[in-house]
Amino acid sequence: MATSYVGTVKTIGESMARSVTESNAFKIFMDEPEALGGRNGAPSPLDFILAAHGGCLNFMTFFIANEMGIPVAGTEINVTGKLDPSKFAGTDMNARAGYHEIEIQIQVKSNAPADKIAQLLEAVEARCPVSDNITNSTPVTISMTAV
Repeated sequence: MATSYVGTVKTIGESMARSVTESNAFKIFMDEPEALGGRNGAPSPLDFILAAHGGCLNFMTFFIANEMGIPVAGTEINVTGKLDPSKFAGTDMNARAGYHEIEIQIQVKSNAPADKIAQLLEAVEARCPVSDNITNSTPVTISMTAV
């Protein structure tokens, strides 16, 4: 494995609600529901946070299970984020703008005993990079220029 990784994406805004993000050779489309000015033509950026979390937990479950010798034939991961939209709507600047709670249920297709699954969960929670970014404060620097 690489000792260091720098992730870079580029997002082009096509309208207030719709954007296209380029990530390596891939394009990721994002939109908002009609109620928020979008066309509901793609998942929202907030949906992608949940999707990234589920995808990372899936990878880490298989990766760590392999390290631990735990057979895993598949996973089903349900991620639910609870959000109060009042801050981004501008009606309550004291509310949090992002998810105030995320609940995750992981079902692992495995015949491993419960104690091994508990050890697997503990390791997955500790080592998942997306969980780390969501759970801990990460310094973010944002700049803006007119072009």
